[in-house]
Amino acid sequence: MAHIFVLIGASGVGKTTIAKQVVLNSEYLVMPVGVTTRRPRVDEKQYIDYRFISQSQFKGWKHTGLFIETTKVRDEYYGYLKEDINNPMEHGYDILLILTHQGLAPLKKLYEDQVTSIFIAPPSEAELIQRRIKRREDIPFNLDPDLFGKNHSYSFTIVNNHLPTACRQVGLIREFVKRGKKANYD
Repeated sequence: MAHIFVLIGASGVGKTTIAKQVVLNSEYLVMPVGVTTRRPRVDEKQYIDYRFISQSQFKGWKHTGLFIETTKVRDEYYGYLKEDINNPMEHGYDILLILTHQGLAPLKKLYEDQVTSIFIAPPSEAELIQRRIKRREDIPFNLDPDLFGKNHSYSFTIVNNHLPTACRQVGLIREFVKRGKKANYD
């Protein structure tokens, strides 16, 4: 049975880098392209990193029920289209998504035990701040405890202090879950 693996973590913690590496090195695992209203970063490309659309178009798609989940982050909208999740799963492919903890709840409601959440934690607050400075992101005066997974329960937690190790751990979690050995952590 196809399964959905969800990476959750703060901006700059390495979710996208990990996800791309894991998909590249895995069989029957896809990472659908999400939809967002934010502007592309310098190195991002349309239909590869995201579908970049206007807020009015996003709201229209949401109104007609095209999304499986949506989230608003810093006045910008993010979501995944139903067809981009369901079509690969119908053909036996597992899905790897990047979500916020708010986006996890509706997904779990729809797919129940077919969803495994993996929190990607930074090695430290200082490292997270450095990564965000490199990305030229605003850094709040007080970092939200949610950035470190303290206010929510996830199936697994990985500390990303070494990229190859973090990627390998995501792959091992997938193997573990697919073999049916997952305990009920959610």
